[in-house]
Amino acid sequence: MTTSDEQTVVLIHGLWMTPLAWEDWVARYSARGFRVLTPGYPGVAGGTAGVEALREDPSPLADLGVREVMDHLVDVIEQESKPPILIGHSFGGTFVQLLLDAGYGRAGVSVDGAAVKGVKALPFSEIRATFPVLKNPANLHHAVPITPKQFHYAFTNTLTEEASQVAFDRYAVPVPGRILFQGGLQTPISMLRLAVWPALTLAVIGVAITAGAQQVL
Repeated sequence: MTTSDEQTVVLIHGLWMTPLAWEDWVARYSARGFRVLTPGYPGVAGGTAGVEALREDPSPLADLGVREVMDHLVDVIEQESKPPILIGHSFGGTFVQLLLDAGYGRAGVSVDGAAVKGVKALPFSEIRATFPVLKNPANLHHAVPITPKQFHYAFTNTLTEEASQVAFDRYAVPVPGRILFQGGLQTPISMLRLAVWPALTLAVIGVAITAGAQQVL
């Protein structure tokens, strides 16, 4: 629970990641006096132990969908005495937009957020990055790993292969296939309709949306 004089920042990770991906951001904001929360998706723990656990047994991610993650994040935010600032990357950025639209959060930043209802464009680079999962309908109910080569293309394409491998070894975990099918193949229809959440109105006050020039996901 927050005190009267501190501001909480909630960092929401994207797909193929865990809360560990925010470790440098946690240090930065903590040093500036913010209280920082890094909730994982349901079944996703923090730290290197959380990464290793999912690599050994990714079953907590199987059949995990948008609705389950949203409900979990709402539960986390509702524990706060005042609305926090929300920051999310990739699909985490999408959750930031949905949360703000639903009335949760003081303000937010969506960093390279995935598309929401009304955004029908699906860049080829994104199709290429997600195709290894979406090409097989059986992946709908499975957690699907990412290879070092795929990781380098989607996340670390500005790094050397050696540096990318270091990042892969520290951060990469399997992805819940169901979330990708809801948000990827269904983008032209509506991810939110499948997730049983209201449509994003785009009338959100206090949200900044940023996009990288070269990052795919």
